[in-house]
Amino acid sequence: MKKRFAALAAALALALTGCGGAGTLKSMEWAIEPAYEFEAVEPVADPDSTTPPTVARKPGEAGYYLVRTGEGWGVLDVRTGKTAAEGAFEEPPSRCGLGHLFDPGSASLQWEDKAAYDRFNDELETLGTSYRLEVGHGGGTDYFLADETGAVTAVGVSENGFNVRPVAEVEGLPGLIPVRRGAVVPTDDGWEKIVWDEGERFAAATSHGELLTDFVYENACMGTDEAIAVCKEGKWGYVDTAGKEIVPCEYDAFWGVSWGWNEETGEQQVDARGVYPAPFTQGCVVVKQNGQTGVLKADGSWLLKMGEAEDAAPAVEGLLWVKTGGKWGAVKLPG
Repeated sequence: MKKRFAALAAALALALTGCGGAGTLKSMEWAIEPAYEFEAVEPVADPDSTTPPTVARKPGEAGYYLVRTGEGWGVLDVRTGKTAAEGAFEEPPSRCGLGHLFDPGSASLQWEDKAAYDRFNDELETLGTSYRLEVGHGGGTDYFLADETGAVTAVGVSENGFNVRPVAEVEGLPGLIPVRRGAVVPTDDGWEKIVWDEGERFAAATSHGELLTDFVYENACMGTDEAIAVCKEGKWGYVDTAGKEIVPCEYDAFWGVSWGWNEETGEQQVDARGVYPAPFTQGCVVVKQNGQTGVLKADGSWLLKMGEAEDAAPAVEGLLWVKTGGKWGAVKLPG
């Protein structure tokens, strides 16, 4: 009887964990065993994700992230662990409006080495991703402005100038976007510019233009259909589709590269890392605090407690890539 009771209790505990309870890494099932000695795994970001108040259309093409090895940065198929174009970039590349991957600091070298350039693109095509290395980048940038009535307007900025339209007319946006108060005004030379209201605070809004919060945040970015990252006093949290702050602003930005122009060298250079937090995907989000990594769920409970994994990447395709014992692998999301 005792053995039957113990077996029943163990089965019940396993079932509760599998339904999304406060689990641990030990209780999760590995889809891809930890065997990859990657230095880092990150989502692909649009440059817009790091230029407030613009927005990343998606935190990386579905199923593909960036990976860093000793050779440099390339692309990872998170479903299989296969990589392509390793060493193509010195820093994490961004995706331009036309879908090209580029690194302002090193991409120009690839155009001179056509053999390597073609090889990288052949590898990307074989991997199955639509990402490509191309000469020249474009696609424009969208800013989101709210007027005194709260109406949200999208301002497309490109080499052809400004394109002002209702935010609902912009295709491909995630469900949540960052908004600031401001207006487009004419300049003395016949052009236009955006004038931001004093304070330049952010609010979270839906992609249909409905404001969900007041203008109380220092920054907002990495919006998805589930939640958007918001910043107070230099720390990040998350607001959901109801405007509720489901993750308090207590966590650090840790991904991405900020580029700046060096007047002395006449070249682009890296200003800083850690310019944006993780996107909220598939009901959970990777957070970092004091150098430790954890994974939070939308209800505020831990999927993986702080320090349980050495590192983690945003959930995608039902998988969560984590680093443990110095190696990366992918666990299946509970439920």
